[in-house]
Amino acid sequence: MGSELQSEVQGTASLRLLTSPWALPERANSSLRLRASVAKGIAGKLSGIIDLVCLSATLIYLALWAVEARPAVDPWALLSMRMSVAHFCMLAFCWMIWRSIFFYSGLYTWQHIQSAPGVVCRVLVATGLCALVEAQVIAVQWHHGHFRRVVLYAWIASAFGALLSRVSIGAFQMYVRPHLRRTRCAVIVGGGAGAARVSAELQAHSDWKYSILGIVDSVPAELAETPLPTLGRIGDLEEILMRQVVDEVIVTLPLKSHYSAVERVIAICERVGVQVQYSEELFDVSWSSHCHPAVQEHHKLILKMVPEDYRHRIKRAFDIGGALLGLIVCAPLFLVVAILIKCTSKGPVLFRQERYGLGKRTFRIYKFRTMVENAEAAQATLEHLNQNSGPVFKIFEDPRVTRLGAFLRKTSIDELPQLINVLKGEMSLVGPRPLNLRDVGRFSEAWLMRRFSVKPGLTCLWQISGRSNVNFDRWIALDLQYIDHWSLLLDFRILALTLPAVVKGTGAA
Repeated sequence: MGSELQSEVQGTASLRLLTSPWALPERANSSLRLRASVAKGIAGKLSGIIDLVCLSATLIYLALWAVEARPAVDPWALLSMRMSVAHFCMLAFCWMIWRSIFFYSGLYTWQHIQSAPGVVCRVLVATGLCALVEAQVIAVQWHHGHFRRVVLYAWIASAFGALLSRVSIGAFQMYVRPHLRRTRCAVIVGGGAGAARVSAELQAHSDWKYSILGIVDSVPAELAETPLPTLGRIGDLEEILMRQVVDEVIVTLPLKSHYSAVERVIAICERVGVQVQYSEELFDVSWSSHCHPAVQEHHKLILKMVPEDYRHRIKRAFDIGGALLGLIVCAPLFLVVAILIKCTSKGPVLFRQERYGLGKRTFRIYKFRTMVENAEAAQATLEHLNQNSGPVFKIFEDPRVTRLGAFLRKTSIDELPQLINVLKGEMSLVGPRPLNLRDVGRFSEAWLMRRFSVKPGLTCLWQISGRSNVNFDRWIALDLQYIDHWSLLLDFRILALTLPAVVKGTGAA
């Protein structure tokens, strides 16, 4: 491994500790709490949308009833109703008033949505005021004389809708959402009562189904007083993170007696690319370019290896759209390639292999088969012919590659079935190329693992920089450069440069 590259990566990945680690900087503190407040208001926003829909439907229905002067109106008439600009402006004005009434009634806070003894009273008061607004609008606009009847009907309908939405959201949060949680593997650094308390809190987490692998402590295993399994001491943490699937490390060590140990743990986690969580009051760091602060709960600070914001949702939407479009457009090509593979060599059309993805989790990658049958079994006899530096296996004139396979590799057509992996969410259109188990098993340095902090991709900086002509050190440097400087614009640039690189066939093997 290139020592120059290693020192460069490890140097930029080190955390700079503040001399007085007692509190978060005020700007960062307020920003984190604002993001936590926004995250907890998702259910409130959903309730707000449902409230406006119910109140709008009630107002429109009562308006039809007032215009037609009939005891009942066909509900389907709502779908065929035409609204003028004046009517829409009136409805928008009502939305602002209704929203204000519900907001100042305290119905859009997380606590009231989850459980509050007075939620029914709040809903009745808020919907009663909204019903008065509806009745006044109908009386002024259509000169309808049954004011009290309109108020009563609007109150009953809107109160029923508002209560039903809150009951439904509450039931989903209590009975459905716990079963939809994704699994998250965690290691606790620290032992005793603190580790047991944190473990109990994680088991009841609303967003993740935590699997506690064990604890890493600063004392020998025989002295650790905890029911959780002991994985080793802090000196073993780097090896544990390299060889096991760990999504998060939670630090529970007390600051006064373990300052240097906590500092070392955070540095290891950043070097390996694993998220670390610790008490906001316990420790503070001046985050490097590789750590991004985020809040999950009060008094908890989380350092992420990559930022999580709206850009990742845009990236995922683009991945889905691009993969669907690619599969549809390339369907005739897939058929032709499948027929040619079956006619020119024995074996399946698709090659499936286990690869490492996000967080070192394995998934099965799909490619068009370019080698003879049982090519993987023959690899052990060809290890001495490896022409690539580092742990990656590559032979430029691989005897296992078929004639058709050589063409598919040169044009990168063999990679197109990975659009299925992109659609499934295992890969992205742009990201570090997924490595197989054999190659990753030979990684001997922890900083190499940081490439697994993002999803692997169909194309990357390596793909447009020479592919197989690029040595392993440069390959890893390009992957980490992509992770550290990722942006949507960079993704679009890589996608735009991929086609010319494929057409030229530079470094294809």
